[in-house]
Amino acid sequence: MLMPTFSIVYKDDTTQDFEADSKESLIRDFSINDATAFQNDVKEIHWKDHQHQFVEEISSGKVIKRPIVIEK
Repeated sequence: MLMPTFSIVYKDDTTQDFEADSKESLIRDFSINDATAFQNDVKEIHWKDHQHQFVEEISSGKVIKRPIVIEK
């Protein structure tokens, strides 16, 4: 089974893709050496499931869920 891919958008607007079992394990692994690094450095996390795209704003914890629209 493939692991989901999460895109991290840093506060300087650069992005980096990571594979992780879950969003929670991504955050845990990111913060393993510095507990505040994730909160200080990351602006958003982006990920998809089969039907939706999600964006979580780290500062507020707000998650935006949008349907994936496939144009024909």
